[in-house]
Amino acid sequence: MLIPWSSTSIALYVISAGVVMLWTILIWKRSQEWALRLSALLLATVLVAPHLTVYDLMILAPAFLLLSDWAIARGQTSESGFIGTMLYLAYFLPLAGPLLRGTHVQLSVVAMSILVYLIMKSAKTDLASRPIEAQLSRQVAAT
Repeated sequence: MLIPWSSTSIALYVISAGVVMLWTILIWKRSQEWALRLSALLLATVLVAPHLTVYDLMILAPAFLLLSDWAIARGQTSESGFIGTMLYLAYFLPLAGPLLRGTHVQLSVVAMSILVYLIMKSAKTDLASRPIEAQLSRQVAAT
């Protein structure tokens, strides 16, 4: 809606879909947590599809539940707090359709894209902390 040339808008769509798929692949490689993996996959499914319907919102429901459970289990960190905020926005913004007339930007897509990015950052943190957890579990098992 922002770019009047169809070839340019299609190229930007393909690039953004590729970025989302790359982030999802990185999440699957970096994290062992199924909540993060499945949430990223469901969000990417909706983001890569060039439309948003009521059925897509049904696809997002498990992702929202898994991510909120993951964020609550992590406790109060800035990372989980920001993911929580983006979850609220991703849940609410599909209902804000009338705003689309003024902005010509589907704000729910922006929120879900940021959410996938935050999941990728969290998966990176998860990967960095895994060797320490493995060492601790070996030490506990040895005692």
